[in-house]
Amino acid sequence: MKRLLVIAVALAIFASCGKKSEIKQGPWLGVIQIDPSDKSMDLPINMNYSVNEQGVPQMVITNADEKIVIDEITKSGDTLFMKLPVFTSEIVAIFRNDSLVGKYYPKGIAAGNPYKFFALAGITDRFPWFTEKATYNVTGRWKVIENPGTPDSTIMVGEFKQNGDRVTGTFLNTTGDYRYLEGKVSGNKFFLSAVDGSHTFIITAELTNENTMENGRFMGSPKWVSQWCAERNEKIELPTNEQLVRVKKGYSTLDFAGIDMNGQQVTSKDKRFERKVVAVLAGGSWCPNCLDEARLFSKLYSKYKDQGFEVVALNFEDKTFEPSKKKMERFIKQTGANYTFLYVSPRGGAKRDSVLYPIEGQMAFPTGLLIDRLGNIRRVETGFSGPGTGEHYTKFVDETTKLIELLLSEK
Repeated sequence: MKRLLVIAVALAIFASCGKKSEIKQGPWLGVIQIDPSDKSMDLPINMNYSVNEQGVPQMVITNADEKIVIDEITKSGDTLFMKLPVFTSEIVAIFRNDSLVGKYYPKGIAAGNPYKFFALAGITDRFPWFTEKATYNVTGRWKVIENPGTPDSTIMVGEFKQNGDRVTGTFLNTTGDYRYLEGKVSGNKFFLSAVDGSHTFIITAELTNENTMENGRFMGSPKWVSQWCAERNEKIELPTNEQLVRVKKGYSTLDFAGIDMNGQQVTSKDKRFERKVVAVLAGGSWCPNCLDEARLFSKLYSKYKDQGFEVVALNFEDKTFEPSKKKMERFIKQTGANYTFLYVSPRGGAKRDSVLYPIEGQMAFPTGLLIDRLGNIRRVETGFSGPGTGEHYTKFVDETTKLIELLLSEK
C-alpha cells in the first residue's frame, strides 16, 4: 500500500505537467520522511485545505483533538509556501491539483536541514498502508520503558483511547507530555504520529497480547531515536512533583532579571512586582509544552491581574537578544500571551539552573514558580502536562487556580 502511495504521487505529477492547476480543497494526507534510510518510520499527518469567500487559503493539521491552523500561506507559480503557527517550521511544496511534493523544514527555511514531504488529496486514513483490522484494544494506562536495559532507561506512562482501529492519546513523563497523538492499531501493530510545528513524532510497536507491547520504536528526528516496550498497568504513576524539584535549604525567594520586548531591563525588584503574587515561567519560544502553559497562564492573568497577579516568562533562546526577540514576538502574537516576557539567557540546562538558582532537582523546560506577595516561593512545578492529557491537565488547572486565589487573599 505504501509503495502504491508513492507511485500515485509520481503519476499525479506526471499527469499534471504543463497544466494550470489549483490545490484541491478538502482532506489531504501528508507524509514527512524524517530519515530517508528508514522509510518504515515515515510520518503521516491529516490535513484539510480550504479557501474562504475572500479567497484566503487555509490548511489545518489535525492531531487527535488539536487543530493547527496554517494561515500564513503564499504561492509563487506552482510552489506553495506554508509557515506553521507559533514555531518556525515551514513547508515548501510544488502543487499539482491533487498532490504536493516538497520539503518540510523543522526549524525554518533559513536553518536548512529539511525532510522530504509529499501529500495526496482525498485520503483521510492516517496510516492507509496498514489495512488489517485491529486485533487488540489498547484503551487504558500503560507502563512504558524507554531504552530498556540501558543507562538512559526511563519510565513513562502511556494513556490511550481506541475507537475501532483509531487510537488517540499521549505519553507522560517527568518533563510533561508528548501532547496530542493520533494513529491506529492494525492487526497487532500500533502506530501514533503528530506534527505541531515543534514536534515531529512517529511511534510504532507490536502487540504480543492485549497487555504487552514490544519492539517499540520512537523517532522525533534523525538523531532523536529510541526503543521502548510497555505493559498494561492501570495503577502506574510517575514521581510526584515534590519528589522531583524543591526549594534549596536556606533559600526562600527568587531574584530575576531580563530584557523585555522593548529592549528594557526588567528585574524582580521593579515596582510592578511589589506586593504582587507572581508566576515565573522558565521556558522558550521553541518549547511545545511552553505553548500549552502560555495559553493557560494568559487566561489566569486576564482573570486575576486586577487583584494583584503578575506573570513573567523567563525565556531561554538564542545566544543574543535580537534574533531571540523575533522568535519571542512570534510566540507571543500566535499564542495571544498577554503578560511580561523577558529574554534571560541562551538555551541550555546549565543556564536554566543558574537563573533558577534557589531550585534543585530534576528541572525541565518549562519550570514554573508561584511566589507570594512577600516574595516567598510557594510552589515549584517542573514540566507541564497540557490539555492533551485530559484529567491530568484539568486537575492541574484546578489546583493552580485555587493556589493563586489563596495567595491573592493573603494581604
